[in-house]
Amino acid sequence: MQKILEKADGGIKLTIEPSVYPLSTVYAAGYIFLDKAYLYVDKNPQGKIIIWLFPKKKNENLDTLGMDFYNELLNYAHYFSSLKVNAGIVKALMQRALFSTAPSLVNEAGKKEIENLIGELREKEESDD
Repeated sequence: MQKILEKADGGIKLTIEPSVYPLSTVYAAGYIFLDKAYLYVDKNPQGKIIIWLFPKKKNENLDTLGMDFYNELLNYAHYFSSLKVNAGIVKALMQRALFSTAPSLVNEAGKKEIENLIGELREKEESDD
């Protein structure tokens, strides 16, 4: 088993599997850590993401810093997966809120949707000929 935390040169090295935590999740977690540590992001030859954390405070516990980063990764992975699952609901709520404040937008959106469908049908009809 590979070590998940390695200390060296006053910092801590984390190895992250990109199939578990995509780069966008790593960036989101890293952004939260900008006030706690200097970050260096890289990839190793096997394609794994390497994060070096160098604490800004001299007396910072490196193990705690590394494990806190992993916790933040899990937090953002959950956030992004929930965002995907709930995207349809969020879109419907936003449309309803928008349309309730400006009912004229409902008619405009309906007309635009009909125009788009007619355009798609014409394109399909032309490609079938």
